[in-house]
Amino acid sequence: MLNNNLLRKLDVQDIAIFLSLFKTHNARKTADELSVSPPTVSYSLKRLRESLSDELFVRESSGLLPTARSVYIEPYLRNALEAINRSAEGLGEQDDRELPLELCVPEAFELLLLPRLMKAALECTPRRILHMQKIREKLPTEELLAGKVDLLCVPGPGAYFQLHPQLQRQPLFEDRFVCMARGNRPRQVSIDEYCEALHVYPSPWQSPRNMVDLWLEQLGRSRTVVAWASNYQACLNMLEQLPCMLMLPESLLPTLRIPPGVQINQPPLGCPNFTFDMVWAPSNDSPRRRWLRQQLLNICESGLPPTAQP
Repeated sequence: MLNNNLLRKLDVQDIAIFLSLFKTHNARKTADELSVSPPTVSYSLKRLRESLSDELFVRESSGLLPTARSVYIEPYLRNALEAINRSAEGLGEQDDRELPLELCVPEAFELLLLPRLMKAALECTPRRILHMQKIREKLPTEELLAGKVDLLCVPGPGAYFQLHPQLQRQPLFEDRFVCMARGNRPRQVSIDEYCEALHVYPSPWQSPRNMVDLWLEQLGRSRTVVAWASNYQACLNMLEQLPCMLMLPESLLPTLRIPPGVQINQPPLGCPNFTFDMVWAPSNDSPRRRWLRQQLLNICESGLPPTAQP
């Protein structure tokens, strides 16, 4: 039972508008985010002010800023809206389970995680259907927020791109680079040798640069890429014939064929390690999406294939 009769006037849309205003500080952005008209936002804000006996948002040069009352009640209203959303999930859970899962992932995901994820999917009743799409240079932010993509996997922690604030990320495992090149024995590659060498570049997500290039730029250095390929194995195969180098995530070594005479070398000192992260939109979470993330966590917790030591 509501303690205040005035609260009976509020509905779920009013709560959603309050939370959006609290986040955006802008009535127009709230209208666009919730696909409602600006007058609807104004009317809802008026009703909120009357029901909660407070101005709630004060117009300043930087936008609509929340009052102390708004700051106090925001966690309660956010929890209430999340509870309403979760209560509705169960109504269509069976249909939700039968929908395909859309994943936007790099080649590393398909090599390391997809076989065991697919095994878990086939053991479900009904069977899960997984659709893989390749990551492009621009991350599918809008598709994630709209629910058209269920999960994105990227290297972390976001060294050369920024995630939308409404997206959430969680590391799956840690990784590091190794430097592949022809040679008689494994060795530590110096930064000068690395920058002076020619490089082949695996572009498993259609981007002309990666975190290695950003790291070199921070040092005022660069590398010369003479060949691009769409996958790691093609780059490795080129090393058998070319006097080039290839930077490779160490975790992938057990999944690839290393040509004779190609050595697994230590990268230049200071080369950054990274994590492999999953990214999703909490605003449109669902049982099948939670199942997907939990399966990936379980797979990584059980351990990736052991890597060869250089």
